[in-house]
Amino acid sequence: METIRVYAADERPIVLAGMRAVLHAPDSGMHLTGEAASGHALLQMLQARFDCNVVVTDFSMQAADPRAGDGLRLLGQLRTRFPSIGVAVFTEVRNPPLLRAMLELGVHAIVDKSGALDELPAAIRCAAGGRRYLSRSIQRLLDAATGCGRGAPLSRQEAEVVRLFASGKTVSEIASSFSRSVKTVSRQKSDAMRKLGLDNHSQLYAYALSGGLAR
Repeated sequence: METIRVYAADERPIVLAGMRAVLHAPDSGMHLTGEAASGHALLQMLQARFDCNVVVTDFSMQAADPRAGDGLRLLGQLRTRFPSIGVAVFTEVRNPPLLRAMLELGVHAIVDKSGALDELPAAIRCAAGGRRYLSRSIQRLLDAATGCGRGAPLSRQEAEVVRLFASGKTVSEIASSFSRSVKTVSRQKSDAMRKLGLDNHSQLYAYALSGGLAR
């Protein structure tokens, strides 16, 4: 059986060391062939030497180079620029709309960092084969959100508006940067808040910060 070659991105060296130990275990059939500490470094590595089957990346790397953008933008770039690779997200995010947004972007696997590390190999194998894998805790979160009518996914445009608004941009500035009308951006912000069940701008900022969409 061909060895699955994995690139991993995480800002914490201890997380990369843990992944390395799991993937290099005897008979794992996997090898960690590239490591990066930011989303930008991951994209550069892929561009320079594209020799992996699967990418495992954190979602919110606060110390990451801002040129890679937020977590959703990074995942979108991975799926657009390197469509043949499997993508697995190793994350602490527990917000159902954000998790669903990852899946909408084409992520194959999502593994909860607070769960068992031994779920990672199964997730990588599924991603390498183009199959979906959700760790048990992630699946329970999504099932619970669906059951109570919450967790509708944000569109990419809505996520962009949330990120920029929480980062200090005004609605007019966001509209100008994306060549949209102020009315359109205001509606997208309102729609995002409704989907997320948020009542005010303080809650919106807290959501964006906890999900890695704002600094």
